[in-house]
Amino acid sequence: MNFSDYINDLVRHGKCSFTVKQAQSALNKSSNAIHSSIKHLLIKNELASPAKGFYVIVPPEYQILGCLPAEYFIPYLMEYWQCPYYSGLLTAARYHGATHQAVQVFQVMIEGQTKPQILCGKVKIRFIANRHLAETPIQSISTAKSMLKVSTPEGTAMDLLNYPHQAGGLNHIATVLTELQESIEPAKLLTLAESQSSIPWKQRLGYLLETVGASELGEVLKKHLAQQKRVDYIPLMPGLGESAEMPRNSIWKIIENATVESDL
Repeated sequence: MNFSDYINDLVRHGKCSFTVKQAQSALNKSSNAIHSSIKHLLIKNELASPAKGFYVIVPPEYQILGCLPAEYFIPYLMEYWQCPYYSGLLTAARYHGATHQAVQVFQVMIEGQTKPQILCGKVKIRFIANRHLAETPIQSISTAKSMLKVSTPEGTAMDLLNYPHQAGGLNHIATVLTELQESIEPAKLLTLAESQSSIPWKQRLGYLLETVGASELGEVLKKHLAQQKRVDYIPLMPGLGESAEMPRNSIWKIIENATVESDL
């Protein structure tokens, strides 16, 4: 079997990626020989390399991108790196129906230290470190080439308020929640809230859900917070600063240091 036959065999079996070591094992050739064959197909834009030693097969319909869509190969890249992950934030929201705003970067939550951004052709992937990765509820979504791990609607809502700067700020989050609310289940939101010791994200999420008209979901968090021993006043937007003159929402114990307006 030559290298072209190897690539064709992968495609026939529904696979979209491979590593140098996998190619070496299948073809019984040296690393130099494999890299020489790879270089030829890279020049023809039939292969792309999102990460060192990892390659994706790029069919004609995606060659204008210079890479495969991230959702197709991220599970295999994470397996190659042996890195726990899930697709989160605005990327996850898109899978749960929040499609109003285009997502320019594929966002991946990972354990431990973050990794450099990947730019493969026109495909951008950003990694965000989450020390509590295992605590976020996730689900698997079938793509054309893979089974992708994605945070659930409830987990996505939590992350949006834990990582507001990576989610585009409060107005963007409000816009996403306007659409995402339809996928959030009250019982699952309560279960998540009860499993998390951190309080601020619940205050901010409840405030925003109420702002976008998701009163039933807001009530879930309101009742949960009422049962907590201590809930301190916090700024709506972290990092913006606060002052005594700023209005305070006594229900959510939010210092309104920013105004919020959904685009929808």
